Amino acid sequence: MMKILWMSLMLSPAAGSAGPVDTGLVVLNIQNLETVQGAVHIALYDSEVNFMKVEKRVAGLAIPVKSGAAIKAELGRFPFGAYALAVFHDLNDNGILDKNALGIPTEPYGFSNNPRPKWRAPTFREARFELRQAELELKVEIKRWKDY
Repeated sequence: MMKILWMSLMLSPAAGSAGPVDTGLVVLNIQNLETVQGAVHIALYDSEVNFMKVEKRVAGLAIPVKSGAAIKAELGRFPFGAYALAVFHDLNDNGILDKNALGIPTEPYGFSNNPRPKWRAPTFREARFELRQAELELKVEIKRWKDY
């Protein structure tokens, strides 16, 4: 009898698995593209400590701008939790957010939650969103610094 019980436990679907990890798909709808040139760069962060440090991002994506004033893209599946997005339209396709001599961005940019601080970058808390469902679509409006 003990042998049968042991075998049934070993053959059960739950045996040897850690259980499902709750993940969700992050879909972005990036609005206000000025021109059909360059690429849109997206960075996903999972903490205040890592926010805006490109080398510490959880995920990144560069999407060539082919047409229209908006881009819709899947960033990927991620464990449920708190995240923040930073996005910029790399007009000259050099891979970086260009800035003037004062450090002010010269290319359009935006963040999740669309915070609008003019004289500083937003904090993780201001750009933070919660991923707690199978699919989450976020709308990010990018603008030039002068339009904030």
